[in-house]
Amino acid sequence: MSILDLLKNPVLLELIKDQHLKEVVTRREVRVSQDYFHRELIARAIDEEIHELSMKFGDGYGEISGKVKKKLIPFSIPFSARFAIERVHFTPQEKMIFLKVEEVKPVDMDFVTRRVVEKIPFLSYSDGIIACDLTQVPELQKFFAYNINGIKVCDFLTVKELLFREGELIGRLGLCL
Repeated sequence: MSILDLLKNPVLLELIKDQHLKEVVTRREVRVSQDYFHRELIARAIDEEIHELSMKFGDGYGEISGKVKKKLIPFSIPFSARFAIERVHFTPQEKMIFLKVEEVKPVDMDFVTRRVVEKIPFLSYSDGIIACDLTQVPELQKFFAYNINGIKVCDFLTVKELLFREGELIGRLGLCL
């Protein structure tokens, strides 16, 4: 069985559908568009108080913006929050991404950040850091559990680098043998 056969997992194919599998293997990187994140994360966080959410990725940062409406205020307040990748833990035991909230406009409304994050079950928020447990992302659970002869394939993968670029998140992969 070749490495290309291993990468025919439908979950992985959805993440990398814009790329050729051969390119993923040869370049050892995965590119995930901001549209994918918007569809899978942001659309779930919208409710009666938080609306018009959008997400964009730039060089070195991600940004989420929207409007919040509280019952006592007769109008919606626009907000935006910029975040960057603080660190990545991608080991056989833990697959986590930590994002640091860098700038919140017009004022730091911690309740808005907490409210958006709490709507998404695999995210948590504490002291300006958003933690994403990749093993709890429904679309990735099958991929992380995929095994051959009792060996989990993802236990041999690592993320060497994770960075935001214009319109996408790029993960550079490595193999641990």
